[in-house]
Amino acid sequence: MRLSSSARFLLTRSCLNRVAIPGALAIAATAVLADAGESPAPAIARVGRLLVPAALAAPNPSAASTRVAILATYPGAALTTLHIASLGGAKAGPALATLRHLSDAVVRARVVPRTPIVLATADTSPSRDRSFNASLFRIEPHAAPVALCDGVVHASRPLVTAGGRVFVSRGVAGPEPPPDGDLARLRVDALTIDEVDLATGATRAVHRHTGYLAFLAGAWDDELVVYRVAPRSADIVLVNPDTGATRVIAPSIPPFARDFSIDAAAGALVYQGRHEVDPGTWVIERLDLKTGKRTRIETSASNGLAPHAWPGGGLAYTPDRRTGLVLVGARAALRGPLGAGVDAVQAVSPDAAWVAALHTNPSAFPVPFAIHAESGEVAAIPAPSGARIAVAGFTTAKEEPR
Repeated sequence: MRLSSSARFLLTRSCLNRVAIPGALAIAATAVLADAGESPAPAIARVGRLLVPAALAAPNPSAASTRVAILATYPGAALTTLHIASLGGAKAGPALATLRHLSDAVVRARVVPRTPIVLATADTSPSRDRSFNASLFRIEPHAAPVALCDGVVHASRPLVTAGGRVFVSRGVAGPEPPPDGDLARLRVDALTIDEVDLATGATRAVHRHTGYLAFLAGAWDDELVVYRVAPRSADIVLVNPDTGATRVIAPSIPPFARDFSIDAAAGALVYQGRHEVDPGTWVIERLDLKTGKRTRIETSASNGLAPHAWPGGGLAYTPDRRTGLVLVGARAALRGPLGAGVDAVQAVSPDAAWVAALHTNPSAFPVPFAIHAESGEVAAIPAPSGARIAVAGFTTAKEEPR
């Protein structure tokens, strides 16, 4: 049989976009596994309406001047609110802007570095096929959000370079494949990577691909790193956004890669992928963006490794859901700051001093928190309770009194 559009969407993108699962809020502070075995559960403190390890309530003194932009979406709501949170604060600031979208939309966001501007994608086009139903918005405090473009890949985040250039993945659905006996066939789409003018919303295609996916994995040395999946191949390429020149760096990898990050100092791409032979095994790999050499870092039965290159060197990942996040090869020492669950890094501050992450567990709302990259100290990111939280990144916008 052939797959429906919705089934196709789930198959091709579920492995590529980490979506926090909504549900009743769970207590994030559970027993942390120490190197020598299980340690006692950490002391508990209340931060806003969340219960978290007491360490989060008394963070590094520099945290108070560091602010994070977050977006809160309540289950079933047709709107999302922008908040500014100071690390270690008791409460997130009040709603500074309201984005309207489809009910229960998936919202993803990034801050334009060193500005108060947030760029967010959210579902806006009511259709049975969600593949390209999102729009890109510019959001600023105390202003109505501005729609910049539509046709954006569902549940994707915009890519914003250090210089403030904005790129999104977009597409146009191809024809549904004809029935082919009992074989499942996926639809092939016309995909683009587009640069978006932040002021006008004008778009310019910098790369075109025909296939299932063209995913913005990062930016490195003035080029875009793009992960592409087509009917008979999956690869990683570098795209020059000014000339459109494309260089294949990894010509053949299993088509299940995700959780990409750039190790700028090493000139490498770090990601999770599926083992080339054993479908029940997942790997963390480092791809040298100059030579194309792939180095295997970790092998695991867990599909929630969520690797991320750590500022200053090293790797953050979740070995298994019982452990939570650990750091390896970094100066800081950290293991399971919020206990069991998957901790996925969302943003790094422009000065690389702080890392923002989401702590996720099945049937629980995500809990945002921050880690001091040098010391490993952990700080709460206060957020509205009972909402799905999207961490946009570190911002120059100020938290305002309630």
